[in-house]
Amino acid sequence: MGHDINKSILIIDDDVDIRRVLSLKLKKLGYSIIEAEDGNVGLQKLKNELPDMVMVDVNMPGMDGFEFCEHVAKLNSEKHIPIMVMTAQDDQASVNRAYEKGATDFITKPVNYAKLDHRIRFSIRSSETAEKLASRERQLLSAQKIAKMGEWIYDIHNKEFHCSDEVANIFNISKQKVMTYDDLINHIVDEDLSRVKAVMDNASITTKNDSLEYSIKFDGGVIKRIRQIIDVNTNDRIEEGMIFGVFQDVSDLRDAEQKVKKLSLYDRLTGLPNRSFFKRLLAKKVLFSNRHAQQFALLDINFDNFMRINSNLGHDVGDKLIIVACERLKNILRDYNELICGQEQDVFDTSILAHLGGDNFTILLSDIKNSDDAAIIARRISAKFSEAFDISNNEIHISISIGISVYPDDGSDTDELLKKASNALQYAKETGKNCYRFYTKEMNALSFQRLSMETALRRAIEQEEFVLYYQPKISLLDNSITGAEALIRWHHPEMGLVSPAEFIPLAESTGLIVPMTDWVIMDACRQIGEWHRNDFQLESVAINITPASLLEKNINDHVLKNLRSAGVQASKLDFEITETVLMEDVDLILPILQEIKEYGCSISIDDFGTGYSSLSYLKRLPISKLKIDQSFIREIMHDNDDAIIVNAVIALAHSLGLKVIAEGVEHKDQLEYLTQHDCDVVQGYYYSRPLVADEFHQWAMQHEVEVLSKEPSKLVSLL
Repeated sequence: MGHDINKSILIIDDDVDIRRVLSLKLKKLGYSIIEAEDGNVGLQKLKNELPDMVMVDVNMPGMDGFEFCEHVAKLNSEKHIPIMVMTAQDDQASVNRAYEKGATDFITKPVNYAKLDHRIRFSIRSSETAEKLASRERQLLSAQKIAKMGEWIYDIHNKEFHCSDEVANIFNISKQKVMTYDDLINHIVDEDLSRVKAVMDNASITTKNDSLEYSIKFDGGVIKRIRQIIDVNTNDRIEEGMIFGVFQDVSDLRDAEQKVKKLSLYDRLTGLPNRSFFKRLLAKKVLFSNRHAQQFALLDINFDNFMRINSNLGHDVGDKLIIVACERLKNILRDYNELICGQEQDVFDTSILAHLGGDNFTILLSDIKNSDDAAIIARRISAKFSEAFDISNNEIHISISIGISVYPDDGSDTDELLKKASNALQYAKETGKNCYRFYTKEMNALSFQRLSMETALRRAIEQEEFVLYYQPKISLLDNSITGAEALIRWHHPEMGLVSPAEFIPLAESTGLIVPMTDWVIMDACRQIGEWHRNDFQLESVAINITPASLLEKNINDHVLKNLRSAGVQASKLDFEITETVLMEDVDLILPILQEIKEYGCSISIDDFGTGYSSLSYLKRLPISKLKIDQSFIREIMHDNDDAIIVNAVIALAHSLGLKVIAEGVEHKDQLEYLTQHDCDVVQGYYYSRPLVADEFHQWAMQHEVEVLSKEPSKLVSLL
């Protein structure tokens, strides 16, 4: 009778005739046979070939069967190999001794071959079951160690915890010591003590699983955050008077959550309130000022020609300039607060400085008497910024433009006040820069300019003034090109190449982002199809898409129409949507994303880490990739917080079955760090700047040759 899986048996016997007969019989039953003439040879073959079972004679010269069992028991092997000893008829003493030495079964000579196959099958099956159980136990222990989680059983009568090793690690107690109820209580911080006591006192009568978090303290001021779970389902299966549960050290998780929450409220570069948090503060200020009949001003501050600094001196210098400029603004505002409010300041009486992104700052100037107060601060800021900045041995001169709106004269809600301050800022830039302007009703010139730009954007779509550039995405597994990101650029007939930073915000504010995105989808599909016809294929091309485009009723029809027209599979498109914006409209966007996913397109979250995504949303969203924002990559080798966040995002993504893309990779050490920490794909200037389609194709072909040249076997096979 054959076997589905060929099992191997090692036969150890000094009698060659017995080995031969036994081998023939077992081979007919479908087993592979390994033979050894004594215990020493058998032990060596067991180590080298790892059979599924051993049959060993008890009485042999040299190393007998008993010694063989002893040696096998000492081997540090994860494989549980059953040993069947062969003894003379009625040699019960040898059988007993063999079991003591580690044997798992016995059979007497002469061998009853009719029963042998069943005995062997039973022994191997039992061994495999034991091996699986041992493996699962090792996996469980490993998982608990990684999760900093340990099991406990609480003896209510003796007030003792019978704990796993990981619990001992959590509470810093000896693994040999029995942990008592007092050991737990003495560690708990005062503010959590009564709550934990109440739960433990009711542990024996609770009818539902109970979970609570609390802090425990140690010598030296060390605090850990503990999650405690009582599992009533398991309680039913253990002795009366015993409560089963789990302790988990969630300190790192809670610290990471706090950092992510902080990132959602504060700008990571300056530590100031970000745009979304500032709008919340501004809304509260409006309510407060309305009740107390107070005035306040908004100062919208923007550097003049800041893009030239980034382009000529690099983003690192640009970031340092932002930080130093932030300190100058803080000092000016600190002096104002102390002058107006004194040392004792209410939160609603204090002026606020926020960083809205890039080179854009906003000041909420609290409790002004009239617009002259705002003008005084604006002039002071301009004067302070006229002083040169010393950044990385570069003497930088920069001017600023300021737009001012005043509550309640210029508006009674946050959006109106912000818009009018922004309009005033644009007017300041249009009228010469390096100045401040109050919002006035006569600012028609600025509105006309914005209308002209809007018209130019419409014309650009109609007359094909836009062009797509492509930046490659590189797999860290084998250095191959996995895809590209399509990036829109505007070739204006008079202004030349216009930066997206100059026209994308206007496109979003005017709604032109929708037809612009439609054009991007159409041209990307056309280009993918053209590459395909020229035998050049990418895994996918990523397109940035905004909620405004997603919420268009015909977006899905538009995507399908262009895919079919170009003869392109849906899997070739990857839609990237920014995390922060996605979270604002997630409930509306979710069904649209799910439909796009059903078509076969993939979806990625862009700039991940700059917002605050709930894990419940991440589980609901039909996404396949997380793209780590380049702001975390830039300082990953120098900022431990950035490194922690990047590592956490990679671990989170992989636990959810998602791939991770790191953008903004510019240096080799960044690449090596991401490779070591299991990032999947990278994108950035280290490999290539964004390129027009033909240049990208040439670059990709050259990159493929370079990769293949490092693997000659593949190159030869292709040739």
